[in-house]
Amino acid sequence: MFRAQLVGIYTVGEMPEQLLPFLNLQAKRERKELKMGERAAVFQIEGTASFVVAFLSTLRSVEEMESRLKEQDAILDPVSKRSLDRVMQERR
Repeated sequence: MFRAQLVGIYTVGEMPEQLLPFLNLQAKRERKELKMGERAAVFQIEGTASFVVAFLSTLRSVEEMESRLKEQDAILDPVSKRSLDRVMQERR
């Protein structure tokens, strides 16, 4: 299994240019219209050049993120899991 590490949480307007293709791909998958203030968590699959984007407005739980990563043969590293959990708690 690969490990997924949280790279950062960005609004659509501040997303680093190299991550925009991953953001746009996820938006297309979710049939989501991007809004400038929308926040997204970005995870890198360690040892690869692959990134996974999760929109915080539609992500229901850390467990849901873990399930999505499992489909890609990846798990959240412990620090990233705690960080995402903290962000999810703040959102409530």
